[in-house]
Amino acid sequence: MHNFLLTTSLWLEALVKHEVKKQGWEITEVQDKAIYFQGEIEQIARMNIWSRFGNILYYVLDTESEVTDFDSYFDIVFAQDWKKYIPIGFAVHMKATSLKSELWATSTLQALGKKAIAKKIVGDGILSEDDGLWVIEVRILMENNTLRILLNSSGAGLHKRGYREMTWDAPMKENLAAALVVLSGWKYKEALYDIFCGSGTIAIEAAMIARNIAPWRRRKFAFENWSWLPENLLKIEVEVAASKEFTGMYKIYATDIRKDIQHIASRNAWFAGVGDTITFGSQDYKSYLRRELEGCLVTNPPYGLRLEDTNVDQIHMDIAKLFEQNKNLSWGVITAFPEFEKLSKLRYKKRKLYNGWEMCYFYKKEQN
Repeated sequence: MHNFLLTTSLWLEALVKHEVKKQGWEITEVQDKAIYFQGEIEQIARMNIWSRFGNILYYVLDTESEVTDFDSYFDIVFAQDWKKYIPIGFAVHMKATSLKSELWATSTLQALGKKAIAKKIVGDGILSEDDGLWVIEVRILMENNTLRILLNSSGAGLHKRGYREMTWDAPMKENLAAALVVLSGWKYKEALYDIFCGSGTIAIEAAMIARNIAPWRRRKFAFENWSWLPENLLKIEVEVAASKEFTGMYKIYATDIRKDIQHIASRNAWFAGVGDTITFGSQDYKSYLRRELEGCLVTNPPYGLRLEDTNVDQIHMDIAKLFEQNKNLSWGVITAFPEFEKLSKLRYKKRKLYNGWEMCYFYKKEQN
């Protein structure tokens, strides 16, 4: 069995735990923004392909407790089989984090770690710093004097699905959009509405979830260049993932008042492989106040630091009114607008979430 760390955003840990358990692997430790688990080597490909809510999947090379001096730290890093993990010609990026540990100087941890790796691979030589070469990211994590040595298998964060080649103002991260869809409780046979769709991320993630499309389609992973992994590992897992996709029809509607953004959202949906699953339209959100809706509404309206809008108060009043008018509509809305909960007598379930750097609440209809 191999050890892994899948990082995530704060307050999404439960969703990531479910992802790991769904694959049948054993969770060994849960921390804020971090899920540790054990699995077969295939998990490097499988979790990178399938994780909708994770940030980066790390392969854990070693874990050592009670590391309180730099000499022992250097020896532990040096002891790893770096010639296996870092082929000649690859640049090494070293990152370090220290929390509540005696070895708190991250710059020293990075420098000594890099020195230990270089000594193991090239003796007294110098490792390449050329960003034009393939890069191996090594992360040193010191926490409570426990040292973990990690390899970044994902490369860029997993929220970067690769389909969003064009965006609009303040785009939501894809893994957060997927989380909102799941947390809303949307039932796939029902209609789903996003009335402030922007570049279409919520609707696209909803379509991918409903059709069981793994979010790997249009991106590369760091582990693809690891020669020590089994041959065709990624190819095999991709074929398995593709065989699990559904082709059903779904009622997903994404609208925005700006006509030019509809082209962006529609194009992103086609890049994601769900262009035929979503109905995009250009209309003012106020038009929904004159309609009777059933199904589920999930949206990310303008608010706070995310977007400056002089009508933020009115927008949130109208959203509350829309919810009051539609008793058969379930919904979830993410916002940092502080007065939203006071705008109606509806009962909410609310959950803290970060949209970028901004702390928000996700308000969900409380079922009777």
